This record gives sequence, structure tokens and C-alpha cells, in this order.
Amino acid sequence: MTTEEPQFDRSDVIDVRRRFKGFLDAGSRFIALVVRDSEDGNFELIYVFDQDEKMTDFRFAIPVDQEVDSVADIYPGAMTAEREAVDLFGVRFKGVRPGLFLVEGKSPPEPLRKRQADVKGGDVPG
Repeated sequence: MTTEEPQFDRSDVIDVRRRFKGFLDAGSRFIALVVRDSEDGNFELIYVFDQDEKMTDFRFAIPVDQEVDSVADIYPGAMTAEREAVDLFGVRFKGVRPGLFLVEGKSPPEPLRKRQADVKGGDVPG
């Protein structure tokens, strides 16, 4: 498999659903969703696709409090990836509820999300 240059868009308003329909119409297969909790206070969402044995990705950044459209009705396999992002990072997808991976009250909230300490000293656990 080969890898193409990433498609990256930092604008706040992304028509995710239109882009995903375009990937589907082109015959692309959804592979994975990667979430990056960036230092600038945003989430970077990286969707990885395969088309004709070539890997490509679609990336964009959103503020941590912004809700993004779910694409699980376009690519059903994305539902598990979106729910994982909700539970582990706190990403908000329209219509997607938490609770697939973590048990409420028994698991730390958003365990993979970076937390900045109010005072000097680095990350705060949990």
C-alpha cells in the first residue's frame, strides 16, 4: 500500500458529511479514526481511508467543546470509532452517546485526554 499526502483543514466549520459522502461515492473504505489532543486546546480528528490500495486521510481540527457531525450512517464502521473517541477523549459527535468502552462511575472520565494543571507542574492525572 502507498500513502498519499494528508488532506488537512483547520477551519472551524467543516462539512464532514459532504466529504464522507464523496469518499464513499469514490469507492473509499473507512479504516480508522485517530484523535489527537493537541497542545493548542483543539482536537485533531484524522479519518483514514483506503481506495485502490492507497491510504489517504482527511484531517481537521475542532475546539474541544465543539460538536461534530457523526458519519456512522454513511460508514457504519465509524460508529465504534466515534464512540471510542467520545469515551476516551470526550469528543462530541451529534447523536452519539458515551458508554461503549468505559463504565460510568467506575472509570476515569476521558482517560486519554491531556489535562493541564492550574499551577506549574505539568499534566494532572485523570
